[in-house]
Amino acid sequence: MKKRPKEPGGHRSLAIIGAGWLGREVARRASAEGHRVVATTRSGAWGGDGQAPEEVEIVALDVLRDESRALRSLLGRVEVAVFCYAPSSDQDRRQLYVEGAAAICRACGEAGLERVVYTSSTSALADTDGWVDEESPDWPDGRRGRIQRDAEECVRAGLEADGTPWIVLRLAGLYGPGRTLADIYRVADTDRVRPGDGLERTNLVHRDDAASAVLAAIRLPASESGLIHVCDDDHRPRRMVAAEVARAAGFPPPGWAENVDGRSPRGKQVRNEKMKAVLRVTLLHPTHVVE
Repeated sequence: MKKRPKEPGGHRSLAIIGAGWLGREVARRASAEGHRVVATTRSGAWGGDGQAPEEVEIVALDVLRDESRALRSLLGRVEVAVFCYAPSSDQDRRQLYVEGAAAICRACGEAGLERVVYTSSTSALADTDGWVDEESPDWPDGRRGRIQRDAEECVRAGLEADGTPWIVLRLAGLYGPGRTLADIYRVADTDRVRPGDGLERTNLVHRDDAASAVLAAIRLPASESGLIHVCDDDHRPRRMVAAEVARAAGFPPPGWAENVDGRSPRGKQVRNEKMKAVLRVTLLHPTHVVE
């Protein structure tokens, strides 16, 4: 296999597969750091607000449809691949994530990449009470989470078989510019009563911290492979966070269908110690940003 020339000054050639809300930020920051970046969308358009940086090449790519041609061709041009795509309304989640993961592994193995970074979700963790980390073995019950876990397993097994260094980043719930907590909790909808009591613990991460984690994973040495959780330090229950967000926006606290009645917060709390130790990410937003 013909080796690609190294980029000068420690810079890398990157493919960002899925330049959506998170992928665009990763592409912008990687380009600003001097990496050569190719970013893909299904349409071949940058999307979102603003223009793509001049240094970022935009390519049309559908992971499933173009597996045998465009994906292999693209990966043959770069040293590192970052996969952060998400299904659109006309795509089946299992087909995209699980069959797509298999396609990724086949193409990456042929390309001889130096590193693959694959973004997953903390929905792949079991719905349990208490702390969970990267060693927690239990699978979730819900279909969405089990699909994510299946995809992770496919990536791990496929890339290990080819000897390709890999990192799976399990991202907590994303929020940030254009997707604020006020939008997520719909605090302006003052007539809406939320189901339940709102005591489920939150596991969130700001988009900018998620992008920092991706960029840090790109820089890891080839000897490092594994699963890393990307989450902030704040696990206050939804009820408390929604009330704070509403107050900051000038609205009354949201109503909930059930009273608290002395109940304690419940649900999983995602540990992020490995993110800090291995990726050396210092969170810009360790607690939820109320805007």
